[in-house]
Amino acid sequence: MLIGIVNILHAQNYCFEGASGSFKPIQAGLKVKYVSGGESYRSYFPGDSVEINGKYFLKEVKAYVNGKTKLTYWRQENGAVYSYDMDKKMESLELSSNLSMGHSWESADKTVRYTIIDTTSSFASPMCEFTSLLQLKVEPTERNSSSNQTYYNLFYKRGVGLVGLNVNDKPYTFAVTSEPLNERNIIAYGCEKLATEEERERCTNEKISKFFKKEFRIPARKDLKKGTLVFLVGVDKTGLVEKVEVIQSVDGAGVQEQEVIKVLMRLPKMIPAQIHDGYPTKSSFGFPVKF
Repeated sequence: MLIGIVNILHAQNYCFEGASGSFKPIQAGLKVKYVSGGESYRSYFPGDSVEINGKYFLKEVKAYVNGKTKLTYWRQENGAVYSYDMDKKMESLELSSNLSMGHSWESADKTVRYTIIDTTSSFASPMCEFTSLLQLKVEPTERNSSSNQTYYNLFYKRGVGLVGLNVNDKPYTFAVTSEPLNERNIIAYGCEKLATEEERERCTNEKISKFFKKEFRIPARKDLKKGTLVFLVGVDKTGLVEKVEVIQSVDGAGVQEQEVIKVLMRLPKMIPAQIHDGYPTKSSFGFPVKF
């Protein structure tokens, strides 16, 4: 039996667990990546501000993969969020401090109406099932004669901001990752003080493999199946193995699969992966065994 190198270590939950704060945070350093209409862009607040009519607005940059950029200017006041349109020279209320269901208001030019739909809504993206969201509907007013009656549902998560957007009830935009400042993989105890990420990963791999070699007993069967079995090991937010799945096998190797799973489920507790300082997250890694 040959154990391969433990591989594909990765944090698999980029759903902004642990985030808290306002539904529409306006703060320097905030970064979120999106997929929208088939292309991706990164939204970030570099920290630059501009003074307009005695009020200070923080600049948001949307940088698209095709090289184009879009600038928006935001400010907060007494829990409300305002944006400034440089072309129209106009400030509009984008998010009211009153989050009561049904509360509505109009843009400064009276062409758009905003309505609070819910503060416990959910939004499913290809990566995440977001919950406890603020849902805001944006639709044209009767004054907006040029409108084609397109309406939007925006979904905001506390501490993150926009995580999803539907156009006429069809998904169009979703957040991909919080781009954490200090993302890390799981670490086996005894490896955490090593200097580099590569050393910690190598040490963790060695400890996992060493434990498996010590604990695994090859089934005493003459018809032992030859080949490589690969398992996906899920680690929870406390650092304990919560599930083991077979992702590659050979015909008739059911007994071998079960024996490997039993050992992997008993792996010692590890330091969990994190998506940000202080925010542990679920993770997974691949574990190949060649018989």
